[in-house]
Formats: sequence, structure tokens, C-alpha cells
Amino acid sequence: MMKKKILMTFLLSILFFLPTITHGATGGIEDNAGLFSDTTTLEQQANQLAQKTKAGIYIVTTNGNSETPENFVRDYLRQKVGPDNNGIALLIDITNRDVYIRATGNMHIYITDSRVQSILDVVQPKLSNSDFQGGASSFFSEVEKYFEQGVPGNRDYTINPATGEITFQRSLQPMNILIAFIVALIIPIIFVVVTVSKYQLKLGTWKYPFRENGSIHLTSRQDTLTNSFVTTRRIPRNTNSGGSSGGGGGGFSGGGRKF
Repeated sequence: MMKKKILMTFLLSILFFLPTITHGATGGIEDNAGLFSDTTTLEQQANQLAQKTKAGIYIVTTNGNSETPENFVRDYLRQKVGPDNNGIALLIDITNRDVYIRATGNMHIYITDSRVQSILDVVQPKLSNSDFQGGASSFFSEVEKYFEQGVPGNRDYTINPATGEITFQRSLQPMNILIAFIVALIIPIIFVVVTVSKYQLKLGTWKYPFRENGSIHLTSRQDTLTNSFVTTRRIPRNTNSGGSSGGGGGGFSGGGRKF
């Protein structure tokens, strides 16, 4: 009886936590260059932000990276969350003094290129002063700030609370409705005025000379068909099947600097 109760409790605990598991909604710190004094705190920040944004949140440091910062972060983030899925990563390359940010999936809608530069405005000075812990923490704070501000622009959208997926709504602004109404009103009026004016000959002085052109002359003509030929030719059917393949996927944003 005791074993059954333990097993039942275990199964219920799994069912309780399953709904909160979201693909890619994890955070991580890979301090390969040993720059951070407290990775535990940064891990907690990363995971909390990941659960809030439903996206993968990562910071990686390197020492002697041979790739370009852009290519490194692209491949790194793709490995963590998959191609074009929700995620954002910060690279700190201590050897080449490079800092780079890349966002994909829904995150690039929040963290646009201009917002990436604004985040770097905060993070870069701290990295230049060797405050790597503060720079990483500021990265999380800035990402969270822009996420809470929402999608930039005056666009209507809804968010799936389980996946973070953004759906934009089509809407008309009052000014657009007013312009459409005015155009729809003016075009028929112009059409009616022009038509009436033409029939009343108010747009010109030309008159049709019906007296001079009122006669008619008829002639007789006979055509005789002598021979006719019909030529047929078989057109072979094209059996080649062709097509084009296109790849979907979300966009990305990013940017980097030296520090």
C-alpha cells in the first residue's frame, strides 16, 4: 500500500509539472573563459527570464574564438533552440574583445536591431571596465525591459501564453478609414460628372456632320471556296515534373561591437 501511494504521488508530480515545460524555454551560462564570479546567480536570472519570455536565454564566453562573432552566435543559438526558434544569446569573446547579441523567433520581434544596439550601449561599457558579471546581469535586465515594453510600433497583436507565439491582428486606423471613405465618395462623383458632361457635349464644340455622312453605297461581292486543307500535328506531353521548394522560418536580429 505504501509503495502504491509513493508511485501515485510521483506520477501526480510529473503531471503537475508537465504543462510548464516549454521547448527552448531554458537559460544557460557557458563561461568557457572564466569571466564570471558568480555563475549561479546568472543561471537563475537566465532561467527566470526564459520562463517569462518562453525563449532560450543564453550567455557564452570564449577564449580564442576563430569564427566571426556573428557566425559563432548563429550556430550556437541554432544548436540550443533549433533553427529560427525563440531564443537570444550574448557572446563575450575575451581574446578578440568582441561582444555580440543575436535574437531569433519571437524574440527578434521584441529585440529589434535598434534595441540590440541600445542593449549594447549598456553592456559594452561594463565589459570594457572588466565588469563581466555586471555586464551579463545588465543584459538580462535590458532584455526583460524591452520584452515588457512589448512589440515596437502601433500594431495590434496577441500572445499565446503557453508558447509566447505572437499573432498580429489586421486593423484600420481612424485616419485610414476617413481617407478610404473620402476616396470612395469622390471617385463616383467624378465619374458621373465626366459622363454627363460628355453626353451634353460640354467638354468640347465638336458636332457630328450627319448630313454630309448620311449617304450609303452598297456593292455586291461573291467569294468561292475552291480547296481546303487541314494539317494536324501531335504535340508530345511534357512529363517532367518540376517545382520549387521554399523554406519558412522566423527572422532574426543582431549586432555586435568591440569592447
